[in-house]
Amino acid sequence: MARKAPASAKAEKTISSTLSNHTDDMWTKNPALIKSFLDAKPEFEQLCAEVEYILKKKVTQASIETSFLGSRAKTLNSFLEKLTRKSYPDPFNQIDDFAGARVVCLYNNDITKVIEIIRNEFDVAEEINKREELDTNKFGYIGHHFIVRLSEKYSGARYDDLRNLRCEIQVRTVVQDAWSIIQHHMVYKKESQVPSNLIRKLNGLAGLFETVDDQFEFIRLQRDKYLEEVRESKNTPNNFLENELNYDSLVEFVQWRYKQELSDQDRANITKVLDVLNDIGISSLKELETQIERNEAFCKLAIDNYQKSFAEDDPNAPKAPIFPVINVALAVSANPVWRSMFPWGPTWSNALTNTDAQL
Repeated sequence: MARKAPASAKAEKTISSTLSNHTDDMWTKNPALIKSFLDAKPEFEQLCAEVEYILKKKVTQASIETSFLGSRAKTLNSFLEKLTRKSYPDPFNQIDDFAGARVVCLYNNDITKVIEIIRNEFDVAEEINKREELDTNKFGYIGHHFIVRLSEKYSGARYDDLRNLRCEIQVRTVVQDAWSIIQHHMVYKKESQVPSNLIRKLNGLAGLFETVDDQFEFIRLQRDKYLEEVRESKNTPNNFLENELNYDSLVEFVQWRYKQELSDQDRANITKVLDVLNDIGISSLKELETQIERNEAFCKLAIDNYQKSFAEDDPNAPKAPIFPVINVALAVSANPVWRSMFPWGPTWSNALTNTDAQL
């Protein structure tokens, strides 16, 4: 016996069919409108690219961490679907999201910084704080939306055709973004539309999301405070070495001991080295310092052997760079058992074997 299609599948098929029919009708009844959209779409795509570039540049300069920063131009299907739902006598002047960008911050406090960037870099036509709408939508999404144009500071031929176009920028946290995704898939937009037995749970969930945002911010502040304490303890080396071993303290230790700021590559390697140190059972900076002091001769000779092997392949090449965190891995690798826990390549492995034979 053939199975019946689920009601939701039937509904989706009906909606899709309706939209398809509406699209066909639009092509028949108002082809000029669709042609206008298709003609304008490349400019909105270019506007998206420009707005995204400006935001990425300024957000990076401000050292703001984001989980997402991107843009998109409205598709034809989305345009027609919006015309189906709402009546727009003059859609190209009434619809503000032909171009859209979104900035998703990790922390609530960074929202204010991003808002300041938007106000400084763009001409803001409209600013909406969704939190202020919660009187009638108590469990709703909270975020900031802006309708902007490129400001006069961005001048030149590439901007001339984009100057009067509008772009919507949405700014929210990761948690607010999650709520937005969930709400997008719910049919309830206002509390008055919700079955009474669900209102309490939805309001509770909205409150929980807000609490999560607050807790992430609290943890961030606690981490900043911890880092400040670790850095201050460097003034008294004995106190500094009493710190427990973790990612933050190891970064500070390597910079302190080898008098060098860590590159992005070094910071990525910190995680790998830390995993091995944890498996070995080293739990404090003092224990790590003991290993380094004990094996200084081994480390120096291993680096010399590595540089010699490197030079044999290309005598005219400059010396191979030795990242600071490599020194930590070398000190521990004086122990052959621990050495096997690191992913040493062939050149380093040969250098370490030769070092064993020389000591």
